[in-house]
Amino acid sequence: MMTPRPEHKDVDAYIAAAPKRVQPILRQVRRTIRKAAPEAKETISYRIPAYVLNGPLVYFAAFPDHISLYPAPRGAAEFKQ
Repeated sequence: MMTPRPEHKDVDAYIAAAPKRVQPILRQVRRTIRKAAPEAKETISYRIPAYVLNGPLVYFAAFPDHISLYPAPRGAAEFKQ
């Protein structure tokens, strides 16, 4: 059985709870998303950082051995390839 992820009140708290060695990478991912979509609302969804702009846009998450980026616009033509 998987251990449930802790809940964080915001993205700052999520990054602060991550291992110190990955925090700079998470901050860079955050900056990149905010630069690409400055109007997107930053939130926590599914217990991970999420960005919403006319619906879900992108999520990211830190794991013990990797960081994942989840683009959310399912069915968008740009993601077909």
